[in-house]
Amino acid sequence: MKMRSTDDLLAGAALSLGVGQIILSMKNIYEKDDVSSYTVPYLTAGIIGSLLWLTVQYRTGANYSSVYTSMALISQLYILQRVVSKLKDRRDTQ
Repeated sequence: MKMRSTDDLLAGAALSLGVGQIILSMKNIYEKDDVSSYTVPYLTAGIIGSLLWLTVQYRTGANYSSVYTSMALISQLYILQRVVSKLKDRRDTQ
């Protein structure tokens, strides 16, 4: 049986904490439906950054980081969808 290295354990702990934070943020947005602190340009920049970072991680074989970045990218896309939906609803009521 192979022992895990300290780096693997630290990466796993960091990944677990980060994913937990993403899940709590998404739950909060889903339940309260408050995305007022986000803008389309802000989210678009984050999505582009996540895609670029995911490309680097894929090319270097950083599997732990790739999983975390993918989760962050999915959450950014969900928040962007909520922001655009709210903007559309606001425009339709005016």
